[in-house]
Amino acid sequence: MRKGSLKIHHDNECKEYKASFKVMNATHAANTKQTLEWKKPLNKPQPGSFFLSKVQSQYTSSVKTMSSMLAMHIELCCFLAFSTLVGLFFLSLFFVPSKKNQVYPKSYPLIGCSLEFIRNRARIIQWTSEIFDKLSSSTYTLELPLGRHVVCTKDPSNVKHILKTRFNNYHKERKVIEAFSDLFGKALFLSDGSEWKSQRQSFQHDFDPKEFHAYTSVVEEELSGRLVPFLSNAEKTASTVDLQDTLCRFTFDSVCQIGFGFDPKYLLSSLPPTPFADTYRSAAKLSILRYTTLPLIWKAKKFFNMKSEKRLAHMVDELHNFLGNIIAKKKERLLAREDLEDKDVLAKILRRAKGEQLDDTFLIHTAVNFIMGGHDAMCPALAWFFGLVSSNPNVEKVIVREIREKDGRLSDMVYMHASIYESLRLFPPFPADSKEAVEDDVWPDGTKVKKGTSIFYHIFAMGRSPELWGPDWPAFSPERWLERRSGSSDEWNFIARDPFMYPVFHAGPRTCLGKEIAVVIMKMVAATILKRFQVIPAQDNLSQNSDAFVTSRMKHGFPVRIIERH
Repeated sequence: MRKGSLKIHHDNECKEYKASFKVMNATHAANTKQTLEWKKPLNKPQPGSFFLSKVQSQYTSSVKTMSSMLAMHIELCCFLAFSTLVGLFFLSLFFVPSKKNQVYPKSYPLIGCSLEFIRNRARIIQWTSEIFDKLSSSTYTLELPLGRHVVCTKDPSNVKHILKTRFNNYHKERKVIEAFSDLFGKALFLSDGSEWKSQRQSFQHDFDPKEFHAYTSVVEEELSGRLVPFLSNAEKTASTVDLQDTLCRFTFDSVCQIGFGFDPKYLLSSLPPTPFADTYRSAAKLSILRYTTLPLIWKAKKFFNMKSEKRLAHMVDELHNFLGNIIAKKKERLLAREDLEDKDVLAKILRRAKGEQLDDTFLIHTAVNFIMGGHDAMCPALAWFFGLVSSNPNVEKVIVREIREKDGRLSDMVYMHASIYESLRLFPPFPADSKEAVEDDVWPDGTKVKKGTSIFYHIFAMGRSPELWGPDWPAFSPERWLERRSGSSDEWNFIARDPFMYPVFHAGPRTCLGKEIAVVIMKMVAATILKRFQVIPAQDNLSQNSDAFVTSRMKHGFPVRIIERH
């Protein structure tokens, strides 16, 4: 049982939450498929019910027919629009003079490099990273359909210009805001200007080092009470476990408790269904689908509540309703007991308000943003760290020796600190970010950027650049972050790099607020697991397992065997 103010949800309360969230009330068959059960009103016999049922049946049939015809009409219009565009493209091949110089990726009139984009849609991050090498350039422009384009860069001087020097000239890309606003709202992730500044100043209090103990105590309980017993059981039964899934359950439980005092209890020995997390991830994927689809198409689907947009609306409603219920219970709890010292971020926000009525919608969006910033970053970061360490025995040996020598003193584990930074270099949790130019601009490398142009700074490509990291950039080498302490043969100093050369935590005014606590938690997890267990990957070609787009999750999971150290 958990102790202290952070344990606020007992089994009965969890049952109430699950009952309030229909997606999470799903039952799982043996094949783990979830089904939604909806309560239907009972049909009681009424006078004239036969006549009414006939009318209702005809009306329902008419509505279904009209809806079907409407859907077909919209799809036909989209098909005709696309066909027209393709037709104009082929006509343009005859009337637009061809360019003699070959440029990669190959671009065509009207449709730009859409064909290459479609061909590489399953590996967008890797493909756009490879273009830098093919062009031997640190900045290039992708031509998009209908004359639009996006400028991509991995030049640190350009990144500094965007994120610091001309910070106010580069806002969140409008396309990103439109695609993700239903899920994330106007909270920190999608805000800009004075709205962003106000929110950031407010949340800075919650990530002050003085607050770390409240958060690390949650992680300690999750480690000792759930993660370690789970891995011990896997070792005893010689089971193969998906370590990425295990770490995702761990981080989701931890982030929800730290963020709003709710414990989903997903990391149990029974590996229960994860409906809350699944609904969030599905909503995020459908929002990403919006971003990669022509706005005209997804906006038409949204207007007529069709297909993917209908599913997204339903998932967002269920997710927001569930979080709204948690927030309402938290408010009631704090009002009933003013002496309570709940230390989750939501409780701190409500206490800071001092009775001022906060907008529930904003609080819900803040909770969703917290899940994204915590869980979406921590889960892949930990998975790749263990993947790289377990694939490099020499590195693992040094880390394990350091853990034992430092006896739990995380701040003294310099080699582990460097190993975490090195794994984030190769597999950053968020591999790229986009902005939009507010006014015309010229970058330090001479690139001209017009007002309204989308720009894309490529964190993944920067971590793999020979110009920045040398010809040995593919090597997982924590030593590149270290130097020997003077007069010592076995003690290290950590050497930080320019944040604009290594914008894994972003840089400039929008540097990640949770950077320090994230690294502390990663070190806690790494020290706990590697001190007790050896992680043996059950598959080869780890680098081919990347599914990087918005986040860098492992595409096929991370199946491992666990061996206890002696």
